[in-house]
Amino acid sequence: MARPREFNADEALDRALHVFWTKGYAGTSMTDLLEAMGLSKSSFYEFFGSKHDAFMAALRRYGDREAARLDACVGSGGCARRLIEVQLRSVIERPTAEGDRRGCLTVNCAVELAPHDPVIETAITAHLDRMEELYHRLIARGQADGGISARHDPRTLARYLVNSLCGLQVMAKAGRDPQALEDVVSTTLEALD
Repeated sequence: MARPREFNADEALDRALHVFWTKGYAGTSMTDLLEAMGLSKSSFYEFFGSKHDAFMAALRRYGDREAARLDACVGSGGCARRLIEVQLRSVIERPTAEGDRRGCLTVNCAVELAPHDPVIETAITAHLDRMEELYHRLIARGQADGGISARHDPRTLARYLVNSLCGLQVMAKAGRDPQALEDVVSTTLEALD
């Protein structure tokens, strides 16, 4: 009979996510993971398989949480333009308010890993497509209620918005001047006029 698992897999994965997000994939050692997760090597390998498998599970968890957060925002029925502005401003306010310069895990992986790992590239592409679809729904709603100009195709605006958000994440992580980030937010919002 197999021994019962003696750890909470969700908590362990959340700890792995934190380590990967803070140190990056390459910067995270197995020792870092085992210490953070409170697991022995055998438990880690038995449950997660490999560092790459644990990373993919953490990346999926992060992506699911981000998509759920945005989906709740889209489904809230609030002013679409205002919701987009809140999303953009949160990118520049978070590092300042929380001292957190980890950036977006998805964007970090797109830069660090996707060019060299087709599995991660596929996961990143799927996540960005999912975010684009959510923003497309939000923009279409905003165009229908008149808060966002209908002069641009909503799919094109959604792609532009996802691109702007990703760029803001990189710039914020790099410690750019908040005014430079504010300029990007203002210009992005003007595209909705």
